[in-house]
Amino acid sequence: MRQILRHKTAMFATLALTAPLLLAACQPSDTPPEATETPVTETSKTAETPSYSAVLKPLPGADGEVEAIAVTAELNGSLAEGENRLKLSAPIVYVMVDGIADRILDMTVTDQDGAIEFTTEDSPPAPGGFPYFRTWTATRDVTFPIAISYTSHVQPAGSRNGPAFGIRPSAGGVSGSGSGFLLSPANTTSQMNHLSWDLSAFDGDAIGVSTFGDGAADVPGAPSALMQGWYMAGPANAYPEDFAEHPFKGFWLGEFPYSVEDELEFTSHMYDYLGTHFTHLDPAPEYRVFLRQLDTPPFGGATALANSFMLSRGPAREAEFGQPGPRQTFTHEMLHQWVGGMNAPHGDITWFIEGLTTYYEYTLPFRAGEIDQAAYIDGLNHLSTIYYTNPGREMSADAIVAVGFNDGDIRHVPYQRGALYFADLDVRIREASNGTRSLDDLMKTVFAARENGSLDLTIETWAAEAAKETGADELAIVQRVHLDGELFLPSADGFGLCVEGAPATFTAEDGTEVDGISWVKSADMSGEDCFAVSAE
Repeated sequence: MRQILRHKTAMFATLALTAPLLLAACQPSDTPPEATETPVTETSKTAETPSYSAVLKPLPGADGEVEAIAVTAELNGSLAEGENRLKLSAPIVYVMVDGIADRILDMTVTDQDGAIEFTTEDSPPAPGGFPYFRTWTATRDVTFPIAISYTSHVQPAGSRNGPAFGIRPSAGGVSGSGSGFLLSPANTTSQMNHLSWDLSAFDGDAIGVSTFGDGAADVPGAPSALMQGWYMAGPANAYPEDFAEHPFKGFWLGEFPYSVEDELEFTSHMYDYLGTHFTHLDPAPEYRVFLRQLDTPPFGGATALANSFMLSRGPAREAEFGQPGPRQTFTHEMLHQWVGGMNAPHGDITWFIEGLTTYYEYTLPFRAGEIDQAAYIDGLNHLSTIYYTNPGREMSADAIVAVGFNDGDIRHVPYQRGALYFADLDVRIREASNGTRSLDDLMKTVFAARENGSLDLTIETWAAEAAKETGADELAIVQRVHLDGELFLPSADGFGLCVEGAPATFTAEDGTEVDGISWVKSADMSGEDCFAVSAE
């Protein structure tokens, strides 16, 4: 565990840069490159270990609200093999957050020969609010180490809404993702990052935390790895009070209509349960939850990154006071750590990444004893309603990708359709095995094989593993339901032995009547009994 930053005016873990300060930027794709070793060129002129060190300094304005984050950094190493000009990159748009590169000001980059000049090139805009980037290319040869500095201003109020990647001020602090404010060197040999905070601009007690650690942290990977984390600094609250000693912890800025401590206690219980229900991550990873309340839009939502998620929301509504927080959302976002991903284009596999997560979001809190059977059934009926009334319920994966983040309802069809598919798959596995195996058994096998590297999880390999359990042509089912968009009706036994489905008619917003399925109690059972399998 690295040093915790909770300080008044002193600067913590600042870096002694060996050259005048200047600025840099990051990565020309919407996903980080693989953290693989990059060969050093023969023209390397430094014996320094390739690394990227960055200090983040939030800058409050006269009103006490943070206006920007100043970044100072040093890059050691060399250019990657085959590269002859240093390149830096930052998003122009990152998942509905506009103008990130435009808000990076006072950029300075220097080496031993002085200031480095750059040309810039913008990649073509991506539809649907998806990321695209600006690349800065040095106009001359450079010598390492390279000093970098810039100031990244907060996302302005009134921007279009989307996931909470933008850095926003709240309650005297600031939070957001690295993709919302960082520049990154794009073509160097560095595979280790050293991250630290300068909290000296805050008047009172302040902390600086991120996905990567409580305070200073070492982050393996290329410099772009720093983009893939959540950041929070300022007079934030923490759970538990001795959070440095715990693998699960939460941080928040602002006032919420519910007890954040109570909600994080629930989430901590689910973290413990998930760590025992899923066995492929042993021990369960350290996990951080970030919550922020914003006074001005865009308010954001909930989004998971590795080992962490951020929930971003607006001012409380009167009806929220005295009610629990969004526990189902907390569970969903945390589940991503265990569900993980699949090796295929994101739009083709949302049914797996989000659909399986949504299935577990509804079922595991009941199995863990955190919700009762009535709440479980209410949740299932909500799931059916939002799917069968969704205007995109019969849209293909390609059509949903084309809509992107421009329509939140349509974007969530793979979540809903996928959840119903996995409920149905559970029944088909039980039937094929005479009740001795379940979806849990399949997922335990798949997750373990993916984790140990014996399975490259693709749509095709997934279908092959599922077919071993069911004997069906699972690839054809995936194609028909998830990729082509066939309206899906799961088995009436899909959500356990204590619930049964009944035909129901739903009325969509346009007045269309849609045949679907609703859920009623069939027996009083605990969650684990509801999902029990027979002995071999």
